[in-house]
Amino acid sequence: MRQTWRVSTAGRVAGLVGTAFGLVVVVRALLAIARDGMELGLAYGLLLGVALVVAPLVLTLRPAVTLTETDVDVRNPLRTLRVPIAEITDAKTGYGGVRIETRAGRAVTAWAVQKSNLANWRGQHTRADDVAEAIRQAARPRARR
Repeated sequence: MRQTWRVSTAGRVAGLVGTAFGLVVVVRALLAIARDGMELGLAYGLLLGVALVVAPLVLTLRPAVTLTETDVDVRNPLRTLRVPIAEITDAKTGYGGVRIETRAGRAVTAWAVQKSNLANWRGQHTRADDVAEAIRQAARPRARR
């Protein structure tokens, strides 16, 4: 068994649109630098453009949660964590993502699947609830399944 959840399709599309905008800023800054020479404002524009290219890619295309027979792999924008199934005590949803709690008292938040505050307030069932439930089911002792 191997199941992977990523940022929603709408979130990934928004990330790609942000990246495209960043590329436009970079190209415009490079053209202005080639035409007028390097000035401080153009250098800042180039740096801003590069940031606008990299940030959406990292924040929307990298995050993922992968559930396997033995582990939950949490790939967040800046690091990847592996949590053994046997160590998981609970999985909860929230605005920041799915929070996985371990026997050692450690908590790992998976950014890939989030539940909005509005969905929380309304008590709506979301994809994040499905992910948390799948993790809880996998973490249950085998004798009780």
